Amino acid sequence: MSAPHIALLTRMTTQNAGNEALSIELMHFLGRLVPTATVRALDRYPRYLEQFKMSAMKGNDAFAAFDDIAKHLISRFKRDGVALAPLAEESLVRLDQSARELQGLARRLKRKIGLRRNLARFPKIGGPALSSTIGTLDWADLLVWNPAGEFHPTGSVDEVYRLLLLVRIAQLLGTKTAIVNHSLEINDPRLADVVAGVYAASDYVGVRDATSVKVVADLGINPSRIFEAPDLVFLASRDASQSPRDRNNVVGFAINGLEASKDDREWDILFRGLKSHALDFVYLSNAMNHDLELATKLAAKYGGTVIDRQPTYRELRRLFGNLSVLVSSRLHSSILSLAEETPVVSIEPSLFKLTAIFEQMRYPISTDSFKSAGWGKRLCTEILGAVRDRDDLVSTGNVALQSQLKEIEASYAPLANLLR
Repeated sequence: MSAPHIALLTRMTTQNAGNEALSIELMHFLGRLVPTATVRALDRYPRYLEQFKMSAMKGNDAFAAFDDIAKHLISRFKRDGVALAPLAEESLVRLDQSARELQGLARRLKRKIGLRRNLARFPKIGGPALSSTIGTLDWADLLVWNPAGEFHPTGSVDEVYRLLLLVRIAQLLGTKTAIVNHSLEINDPRLADVVAGVYAASDYVGVRDATSVKVVADLGINPSRIFEAPDLVFLASRDASQSPRDRNNVVGFAINGLEASKDDREWDILFRGLKSHALDFVYLSNAMNHDLELATKLAAKYGGTVIDRQPTYRELRRLFGNLSVLVSSRLHSSILSLAEETPVVSIEPSLFKLTAIFEQMRYPISTDSFKSAGWGKRLCTEILGAVRDRDDLVSTGNVALQSQLKEIEASYAPLANLLR
């Protein structure tokens, strides 16, 4: 076989440093996994697809209606000689570091710009970009889709639907497809039908946790195509920590501001207990655009320093490296902290993702939950214990990281075999 062609579908323009890390680490990983491959990168879906919504699908068979749309798009927009997506390079991944959610005038201006962008839904304007995407999918021997963060109760069903359209288009063109590195949380039954159809036709379905393995299996997917592999941000731990061994009693908080507890009594119990031990606080995460408001509120009430921008994922590693312990409801902040030999006390913001990942690691500190009464006192106890037993936790964490890296290598080996 000649040098293989890979199309990588991932988030390359983002406000989330976790997505930045995933896209960059995945690019490098594919280069190591299939050194002879040419890899081109697609930044999610072309704007022309924004006109397609789950709610507009007609009939009782969601997948059949979805499949008809994919076939129609191929017949209308597949062209010979189109420009292909750019070669995958780290410089393509762009992180918005402002850490700001748009409000007021800024939001109105964005809507105006959005109206102009809506012009891309017209074939003469948005068609060329879609033709380029379809051309890239046709060029590829394998499409690798990284949907991490797309399947989420607070996420957009329509955005996932459009991304699935691209995967289905690739399948209909005869391109092998691999869906990697995600936790599967689906609440919409019609979306579940579409996912089941696309996943059944995929050559590789990689999820991050045992719970998602069961969800995929319950969709009727062939078990031989389902692979559990740790989150690819663990690949960042290949670069050894450069942080000092001695930390200065600083506790970091990476708390999901969209899903955090609003029970002030629990927060009072937590911080009162920590302040009695003369600990300092820093608030930072991989998604500060969502977490800054809560961080500012906590700092105003309990003290501490807020990082009021979005550091890159490599910057986050260095910042986490200055902490004694990180309190986290953010998965990727947790992983980057462990990579810097900083212990993590985790608390679940909503469903199962953090719990599943830390169980996968056999990490000695169990994940708590904002939904479980008394979390403030329990978290305080765990944090103080982590500060006290830091050296033991670092050793345990390093062993866990090495195990995760080995699991990634083993679980993704079948992906390379698809190109042989």
